[in-house]
Amino acid sequence: MNKRTSLEHILAASLSGLLLAAGFPKWDLTWLLFAALIPLYWALQGKPLKSAFFLGLISGLAHYLALLYWIVFVTHVFGKLPLPLAIGILFLLAGYLSLYAAVWALGVNWGAARGLSPLWWGPVLWVTLEFGQTYIISGFPWELLGYGLYLHPRLLQVTDITGVYGLSFLVVLINSGLFLFLSPPRAWRGRRWRHLPALCLILVLWLGYGYYRLGEVQGLEAKSPKIKVAVVQGNIKQGEKWKKEMATATLERYAELTRKVKGAQLVVWPETSAPFFFLRTQDLSAQVQAIAKESGGALLFGSPAWELVGGEDRYFNRAFLLSPQGEVLGYYDKAHLVPFGEYVPLRRYPPFSLVGKMVPMVGDFAEGPVGATVSLPDNGAVGPLVCYESIFPNLSRAQVKNGARLLVNITNDAWFGKTAAAYQHMSMAVLRCVENHVSLARAANTGISCFIDARGQILWQSAIDVPEAHTLELPLMPGGSLYTKIGDVFAWACVILAGLLLIFARRRR
Repeated sequence: MNKRTSLEHILAASLSGLLLAAGFPKWDLTWLLFAALIPLYWALQGKPLKSAFFLGLISGLAHYLALLYWIVFVTHVFGKLPLPLAIGILFLLAGYLSLYAAVWALGVNWGAARGLSPLWWGPVLWVTLEFGQTYIISGFPWELLGYGLYLHPRLLQVTDITGVYGLSFLVVLINSGLFLFLSPPRAWRGRRWRHLPALCLILVLWLGYGYYRLGEVQGLEAKSPKIKVAVVQGNIKQGEKWKKEMATATLERYAELTRKVKGAQLVVWPETSAPFFFLRTQDLSAQVQAIAKESGGALLFGSPAWELVGGEDRYFNRAFLLSPQGEVLGYYDKAHLVPFGEYVPLRRYPPFSLVGKMVPMVGDFAEGPVGATVSLPDNGAVGPLVCYESIFPNLSRAQVKNGARLLVNITNDAWFGKTAAAYQHMSMAVLRCVENHVSLARAANTGISCFIDARGQILWQSAIDVPEAHTLELPLMPGGSLYTKIGDVFAWACVILAGLLLIFARRRR
């Protein structure tokens, strides 16, 4: 085998990264995900660990630079950073995330030297690293591999056992299997047909379970009581959102749109749709309460909140729930904050002490409790997810365990403009429904607002940058699946197996 890393190997690694990116929104070429890793596998053959790490890093950079290009738009247009610095931030984030791909490539070749077949070692190691990406340094599990299947409900159903990590495992498994079957017999020192029956059985079980589970959940939806939910998309420009003189006009816009969905039992406005301290700004708060009374339904909306706790000012990114009489029924404080958006990590230490927040609000936000819900008097608990909380499986799982029968995602994706980010953000919310057997209503300031059922079907979605108000009946599911009960046991099993192999696997002579 050729141990020299040539230009064609670098191009092959880059191709894998680009093919992976093409499998996600806006491009949505899902079928590419099942073969995207083949060029990288080819480039890794026979390479020493240092070269494998380098090729994985190249593949990761190609993937994340293409997937997260919108970081430049956000940091330059709204963060007011010079363009070169904005590009630098993109490369910094992409470089960090690429380390996971680099470690995976190194690990694959490390395993090959010890007789570990990439057919199963590749998927196990991939899930282990994705699980780390979800939690290390606050976590950024943006578009993990399994999310690329969000448009195909039959393929998603296994996540009610494994979570999104099971989908990632299966996608890498297919890539590994295809590579082995297309490779010369000596590649990876394996027998190309030995694992074919087991691979085919896994695929049949995957599809069969999806077909079976779709019918089961559909029957459960039919038996569940319904609630008429409305989502309102105000389409307030990010550059105008926090201007004091715009607050009244913003509420007038939401009042006008809310009148179009009169009769809804629950009306949902986006994150910080009330751009002031609700209950502490009397005149504007009274306007919101009047809109709730006029609508005749409960109103869930986002607003910043301020409280004095232990003699210190505390700020929260809060979702308030008002009754049809305009009374506060409850509230939810965002539990997973955005680094450098809502707080500055390690701000006591340079260089973090020199970095300001991108959100034009005073002070750092404080976290709320994980798994908190709000309750509708006649319809049970609702699990609010604020902004990118929808990309963290543990948050919605905790809410459903605490009795949530419906998930509500409120967000302000105006930061993203018309880039792919808004589509990517919405796609990940689909998995939260399938994992926990609940429906979800999503209200976004400029889009994408949508309704998603417990099978992962997108029932309706808005266009971007247009005012919208839409109503749909959603089932109030009893909620809960095996995944809701056991959590990330599948991912932990992969972590433990990978750890044991790293400790006990011996180099093959």
